[in-house]
Amino acid sequence: MRPSARDVQRRLALVPYLRSKQGVSVDEVAREFNVKPRVIRKDVEQLMMTGVGAHGGELIDIDLFAFEDNDRIYISNADFMTRPMRINGGEAAALIVALRALRDAAGHAHADVVDSALSKLQGAVGHQTPESVAVVVEPVDHDVLGAVRRALGAGRRLEIVYATASRDAVSTRQVDPIAMFVREGHEYLDAWCHSAEGQRFFRLDRIERAEVLDTPVESRTVVPRRGDAGFFSSGEGALQVELEITPAARWVVEYYDAEVLDDSGDLWRVSLVAGDEAWVRRLALRAAGSIRVLAPDTVRSNVTEHVRSALAAYDGLTPATEEF
Repeated sequence: MRPSARDVQRRLALVPYLRSKQGVSVDEVAREFNVKPRVIRKDVEQLMMTGVGAHGGELIDIDLFAFEDNDRIYISNADFMTRPMRINGGEAAALIVALRALRDAAGHAHADVVDSALSKLQGAVGHQTPESVAVVVEPVDHDVLGAVRRALGAGRRLEIVYATASRDAVSTRQVDPIAMFVREGHEYLDAWCHSAEGQRFFRLDRIERAEVLDTPVESRTVVPRRGDAGFFSSGEGALQVELEITPAARWVVEYYDAEVLDDSGDLWRVSLVAGDEAWVRRLALRAAGSIRVLAPDTVRSNVTEHVRSALAAYDGLTPATEEF
């Protein structure tokens, strides 16, 4: 299992801490880092496989006798962890590009921090700054973006009119903003939705209107998310459907955040989360033959029968035999 970002941060902080407190007990370290003793033991085991190389003398050394028999930690050969981090020109350019994208989406409260980091990094890189690199983010209505940023900065509730792609529906919601972030060229708002009574992501280019309310956001324990795991969650009654789409219907991939399963030919096979079966029927009808339902079988059969009935209602037309 890959370590989480929190695990990596803790282990990076653990090395200089252990170097300054040689012989410290596992229990004391666990209290200091607010984790269970077993987590610290696992961290120390991982540190023994960490270093500047893979050979003897290049890995962090732990006194195993003291660690295994007395639950005390003595660490050596970890001087490299106290040196300033060095990055090459390519790594610096990537960081600058990422910070520029973050700057466009950052709320007022974080803009100064991003600007400070950009200034320091560009000053260190000098002429190697990647001026020609463009970061493309889908445009967002200026009034909507301004309202979201004001709400975040003031800790106020937002009322938004939001177009939900998976249901072809527009709804008015009140949300408590938590954070903004950019993913795959789109800006998102992470917020507590009072309609759904839960934490949700909202794509900013799908917010048709946003108004900052006088109501302060409610105090609750929430953790800002960036969607690295479980970015989209299926609500109750949602369907995972598999479709075959022609080139004329490839807009489905972008608009509905569909996963492409096979794009080796002209006909693509994709998977997406649908609000319900009725939505799938409407999508197939609107596509006029450019979309065919592959799975699940019950949805495929029902959609095909519905399309046949719709076509048969027109005078002089023979019921269709192909599947949709």
